[in-house]
Amino acid sequence: MSATGPKRLSDAARAELEAIYARVDEAIRATGAVCILRGDCCDFPRQEHRLWASSVEIAWVREKHPSPFPPRDELCPFWKEGLCTERERRPLGCRTYFCDPRTRDATEAVYERFHEEIRALADRHGLPYRYEDFVAALREPPESPSD
Repeated sequence: MSATGPKRLSDAARAELEAIYARVDEAIRATGAVCILRGDCCDFPRQEHRLWASSVEIAWVREKHPSPFPPRDELCPFWKEGLCTERERRPLGCRTYFCDPRTRDATEAVYERFHEEIRALADRHGLPYRYEDFVAALREPPESPSD
């Protein structure tokens, strides 16, 4: 994880982030965007897309996956055989990015709204905040306890 990101989320911050994600999922359902589980969205190089996430979200993923992933390529380490293997802890960018261009404006608006909430969560809990490439961050070694 980056040197400026939180090492761990408090129980209160984690619960708040999970509540934000539940509201994100509801807001996305209201847009009519549907994931057809084709896996095309997650092929970032082919889609010419980079997935960004906050250091708060990366810390949440690191709780479940503390070891860095091997530096293979630009593909998300959770994307296997065309499907996401980590739906529970996927960041905001994954929750709001869909292949269907008809819902793009609505899903981008959901992203912007809830990204601000995640940033405010970091401020409320005194967590260091950084916005970084999700895949690259997962390939970096996490901070050591002495950092």
